[in-house]
Amino acid sequence: MSNNLDLLDPAIMGDETSMYALLEDLRENDPVSYVEHPDYQPFWSITRHEDIKFISQNNERFLNNPRTVLIQKEFEQAMLEQFGTRNGLETLIHMDAPKHRKLRGVTRDWFKPGPIGRLSGDIQSIAKEYVDKMESLGGECDFVKEISLLYPLRVIMSIIGVAPEEEAMMLKLTQELFGGADPSQSRGEEVEDGLAVLMDFFNYFTALVEQRKKNPQDDLATLLATALVDGEPLEQLEQISYFIITATAGHDTTAATIAGGLRALIQHPEQMDKLRANPELYHNAAREMIRWTSPVRHMMRTTTQDEEFHGQTIKAGENLCLWYPAANRDARAIENPDVFDIERDTRNQLALGFGGHMCLGQHLAVLEVELFFRELIPRLRHVEFVGEPEWVQAIFVGGPKSMQVRYEFLAK
Repeated sequence: MSNNLDLLDPAIMGDETSMYALLEDLRENDPVSYVEHPDYQPFWSITRHEDIKFISQNNERFLNNPRTVLIQKEFEQAMLEQFGTRNGLETLIHMDAPKHRKLRGVTRDWFKPGPIGRLSGDIQSIAKEYVDKMESLGGECDFVKEISLLYPLRVIMSIIGVAPEEEAMMLKLTQELFGGADPSQSRGEEVEDGLAVLMDFFNYFTALVEQRKKNPQDDLATLLATALVDGEPLEQLEQISYFIITATAGHDTTAATIAGGLRALIQHPEQMDKLRANPELYHNAAREMIRWTSPVRHMMRTTTQDEEFHGQTIKAGENLCLWYPAANRDARAIENPDVFDIERDTRNQLALGFGGHMCLGQHLAVLEVELFFRELIPRLRHVEFVGEPEWVQAIFVGGPKSMQVRYEFLAK
């Protein structure tokens, strides 16, 4: 049986082959596994689709707060002292009802299919800009660093209202936040380095809130700066945390999906041919790319009562860690899960969450992926890897970090 401590090893979880091998072993042989590590508070690892789906749809029994993602004990304590919460942030993913429902309502109308659909023209233009850029790079590029990281970053920053010249700073902070365990992305190994990243976010968005209060614009920043819940303005921690989760999760996971999606199409050329011949499949292909990549590796829940899963009793107040890549490759729920299939029924996948905490930006993410490949695939004659892709060493949000490709565009 695999050592479940490997779940906390960024090098193992930051490598697609070793991560899926570990998760498969746990899912088949130890689906409810108790994990004790000297640097982390203990937790139960959950790896089967049916269990993760059940937990996700019973929010009154399994709470998001106070422990939402895996963070080392030392850093949890430092954030508790600095911000008053173990998470450091107070975003939608950290909240429970009724507060979660009320704050989700602040931006819910922005992220519904109708309003998102009205952004299609703008997103399509940005997709074309980055496919044009790829073509201009002369037949070889690092697809992650030069294309897939930057395209969704531009989309979400334009929606929020962050100036284009500040996008590079936002990208760097996001990588430091989500990829802090990766030596090439981390600001440093000390607790103070992680706190400094959060403080940089807080300082930037605090200033942006003040700007929008004085000079409102038609953007998400203005909405968040002026929002009222029960007739009262958002508290500062809630407000700034809302900005942070929107700005970071709004591009990092989509970037991972686009890179992982192209990688899957290169590895499965018959699927690329099928997509090229059947443009009506782009939307479903985007959803399959999200399942296949599963960029959000985990979320956590805390039990409010004793629970039993597969003969294991989990006591009230204990923590569960839900591993989405494991669920999305579970043959009990998904037919031929290790096959990349752009025609599959994707409704049962859990990469976007499930239940009350279903990803607020899911429609935007699917649309961005769809429109990018709608622009790229018809223009592309051939694409191949130049060497092996490199992965972000992370246990929370992961995906390709570097992916050198060689390609040829069709003549205009």
